[in-house]
Amino acid sequence: MPFCPKCGYEYRPSMSRCPDCDETLVAALPPDQGGLIETVELCKVPDEVTGMAVQAYLLEAGIDANLRDMRASFYANVLANMQGYWGTIIIAKTDEQKARQIYKEFQNAFG
Repeated sequence: MPFCPKCGYEYRPSMSRCPDCDETLVAALPPDQGGLIETVELCKVPDEVTGMAVQAYLLEAGIDANLRDMRASFYANVLANMQGYWGTIIIAKTDEQKARQIYKEFQNAFG
């Protein structure tokens, strides 16, 4: 399975670029990266604008967050429409507790 050398995310074999980082995927992560980071889904977002706002709010608080677009190019928007959400926010498991608190603050501030 290929990996993104920047974010460390693992992709299916048919992928060649990381959609989040726009980096060319590699067969294995370099040893100096310390291996994979365990991630968790923080939340689902209804659209790209909301996702970017949540991501920016987390980044400002020092939480590295990836916005994962659930659309698949070969399905256009069908997959997102079937699932009822546009994408997800992914964070490092080690940041989960702090990120959930920050996300609650975001929801309280912006509804």
